[in-house]
Amino acid sequence: MTILPVYPNSLFASKKRPDGIGLDILYDNGVVYTNMLVDERFEGYRGVVHGGIVFSILDVLMWYTILLGTRRVCMTRKTEMEFLKPVLCNTTYKAEGKLVKVEDKDVFVSAWVQDDQGERYAEVNGLFRDARGPDIAAVIDSLDFSLTSPEMKAFFHSLIPENGV
Repeated sequence: MTILPVYPNSLFASKKRPDGIGLDILYDNGVVYTNMLVDERFEGYRGVVHGGIVFSILDVLMWYTILLGTRRVCMTRKTEMEFLKPVLCNTTYKAEGKLVKVEDKDVFVSAWVQDDQGERYAEVNGLFRDARGPDIAAVIDSLDFSLTSPEMKAFFHSLIPENGV
């Protein structure tokens, strides 16, 4: 298991934001996941994590799942979210992403929130496409690697083409 690098300003994963959630985005044996514990600052209703926060955490996991599984920087194009049960504040869940398939420019991925018995509380299916705008070198250079293993840092830097484009 290794901690993945994060954007320093990420509301979800940065340890540098006192107003954020501070999740560790982890990678182990081809699986991207986080052990999420969200406090009541992010509730949508008393004791229940706001659905937008749940979706956003899963969106982050899907992005990392695609990057590690395809070596491509992609952006969300379309999603379908299903809330199965309330995700409660101050309760630990595991959120996980899975690469479903790649068809030319389309990357299909899913992510979900589950309890320690594997019961799902929320799940999303997403369609992603290659990002337009920042190149992969700019994306990698903007990440905070301070909690990442040297091996994972080397992997991320291996994604940068030789010519830096």
